[in-house]
Amino acid sequence: MRLTGIPLIALVATAAVVTVAATVRGWRFLTVRVAGLLAVEILVVATIALVVNRVELFYPTWQSLGGASQVAAVTATTAGPLDTRLTGAAAVPWTPPETAAWHLAATPLVLAPADYAQLPEHTFPLLVVLGGDPGPRPSGVLTVFLAPTRDTTAASLVTLPAALARDARVADALAVVAGPDWHALAGAWPGHPPVATGIDQAVRDLPAPLAAPQRLPS
Repeated sequence: MRLTGIPLIALVATAAVVTVAATVRGWRFLTVRVAGLLAVEILVVATIALVVNRVELFYPTWQSLGGASQVAAVTATTAGPLDTRLTGAAAVPWTPPETAAWHLAATPLVLAPADYAQLPEHTFPLLVVLGGDPGPRPSGVLTVFLAPTRDTTAASLVTLPAALARDARVADALAVVAGPDWHALAGAWPGHPPVATGIDQAVRDLPAPLAAPQRLPS
């Protein structure tokens, strides 16, 4: 049962109504009055808090309520054409119409985080990896692997974020990291973090609160 789901809100609200009825029925007993009024207050406050949380998404998951850090940006969104293929188990080929203009040496590959399919209301920050895999990635990031050529430029790739946002649940937060074989690009898209030389720097460049506070794998 999701923390932001209607079923949980309905369950807590129903419990509040049932508690009110039980308290009224046993009103002549002092212990029932005290316990009932306390329980009703707690359930009413919980119902209001769940409704507000569903609208504002302060705590989108039970893990975030418990203090677990996530990189994922939470936004109500609709599924893209890639959603059914992005299981997080392996990178999948991605061939949008814009591919030809990017002048790549191979088909782009998209790798989703492991919980991508389980979080249908989430969007994820985009990490673009150029010229090879730089190593372990943090959780909650949608990664695109590109094989640039000498004709690949920042200007030619400017349409990539919008193209991926059309096909997958990606947030408006972008970092670019240079893999070990990178040689073609010297800059990133205007207005976004610059090309980093490692995955840890790229994640630090993501705007707060998307930056991952946890220690990254070495």
